[in-house]
Amino acid sequence: MTLPDFPQVDLFAAAVNALNGVLVARNKSHNRGFTFAGLMILAYFGGIGGGVSRDVLLNQIPAPLQGVKYPAVCFLMGLLGLGIYRFAASREEHFRTRMLAFFKTFSLPWFAILGAHKSLDAGLGVVPAILIGLIATTAGGVLIDLFCGVTPELVMPNQQIVSTAILAGGIYSLIAVHESSGESKFPVTLIAFGVSFIFRFLAVREHWASIVPHNPPNCQVSSPDA
Repeated sequence: MTLPDFPQVDLFAAAVNALNGVLVARNKSHNRGFTFAGLMILAYFGGIGGGVSRDVLLNQIPAPLQGVKYPAVCFLMGLLGLGIYRFAASREEHFRTRMLAFFKTFSLPWFAILGAHKSLDAGLGVVPAILIGLIATTAGGVLIDLFCGVTPELVMPNQQIVSTAILAGGIYSLIAVHESSGESKFPVTLIAFGVSFIFRFLAVREHWASIVPHNPPNCQVSSPDA
């Protein structure tokens, strides 16, 4: 199975998640007065957390720890994130919330797809591929949430993070296992990304509710707009 015909998809996913990491860390719910160095650290962990978790589970040397490309890209995307947030600071809160929700929606599917791909490439089945894709998608965000002292977002209602990751990894895995080994996986990647992106975009915008068995009286549920 050849890698998806997409230039440096793993590095691209890390870059998007590093950018998202800084935007999350500067958000009102996560901002703890971080220094510049602290924000760059969060950008780095947000960028590589998923890839390192995925590769460790697959018993491979983590790609983000090989060479200087990943630290350099995460640092540059961290700077870009600071610039974007500075621009957004002059806008209304609704604009900032929508912008952050869009970046999250855009970044979610990539690690799920790549995690599923590398799992299939290692000889695992569809279900393990989906699970590793889910872990790869959420690990970086969980690290940032825990670092900021907040409840990890993937377990909060109305986020549809788990659903989106499972959808992206599931579509990719189910289609990819029926393709010939020499065929390009670029079309499959686009299909999986497109469907999962649209799903979360609509889910967040329309406030599709997650299944919540019991909602305590003092529980506050946030619903960002995509």
